[in-house]
Amino acid sequence: MESNSKESFWDSKPYWCQPWSIIGFGTLVLIISWILFHNFIITSILGFFIIIWWILFLILAPNLYEGISDKNDL
Repeated sequence: MESNSKESFWDSKPYWCQPWSIIGFGTLVLIISWILFHNFIITSILGFFIIIWWILFLILAPNLYEGISDKNDL
């Protein structure tokens, strides 16, 4: 019997690659950066790269996976 439920992008990822861990790690990096350096510029630069990382792995990758998954279902 075939089920119609599709596997989600996040179902195929380990615990350390889940949205909560990606957001938590990025936030932790920013907090540690601020505690260590007390420098707005360094923390802002890290924040920029973390936001890019979040966009790639939390928005673009799941959307691309859904698009590829939908094409394979046709």
